[in-house]
Amino acid sequence: MNTTQHCLITRGQIIAPREEGPTVRAIADRLAVSTSTVKRWIRRYAETGNLTDLGIVNGIPGYDKGNPKKLLCLFSERRPRPRLTTRNEDAAIIVAIQNNLFSNAVAIREALHLDVCAQTVRSRLHEADIQHRVPAIRERLTDQHRTGRLQLAQQYVGEDPEFWSQVVFTDEKTFAGTNNGKIPFWRPNCTR
Repeated sequence: MNTTQHCLITRGQIIAPREEGPTVRAIADRLAVSTSTVKRWIRRYAETGNLTDLGIVNGIPGYDKGNPKKLLCLFSERRPRPRLTTRNEDAAIIVAIQNNLFSNAVAIREALHLDVCAQTVRSRLHEADIQHRVPAIRERLTDQHRTGRLQLAQQYVGEDPEFWSQVVFTDEKTFAGTNNGKIPFWRPNCTR
């Protein structure tokens, strides 16, 4: 049973007992829904005779008028939200990001003169399996670093593993008080 069928059955279970006299609270407790939900569907059924989300389909209400307990099998087709970009615009977004991986969604939107929000641009990139990543950057070793590490290794060449388990290498992390962080970029999934 899909979600639409389940919703219509629940709504039918709200309406059918109401005509027999139980309170809104009793119906809500029995079906594990809120009282506002029960009131909404009772009101909508009283006004329209319909229990579907998108109104009466082909003039047929959600229930048989002769027998209100009999649920008719009608399911209104939900329409997805229309896309704001065309296929050509989607392709242009992908080409723009491939030409400049370090660009951002706002810059692409403005460069292509798209009348959409930046989130739509991000969504199109995600649909193409292109994700926003932060590169793994390691500080490059200078000749001074290499010399210092070589001297350390030569100085302690004969030490046992117990000695090395007590050593803390302090040059492995860098901390900065300014905004000199990593520059994010867009990259297809499963690439490095």
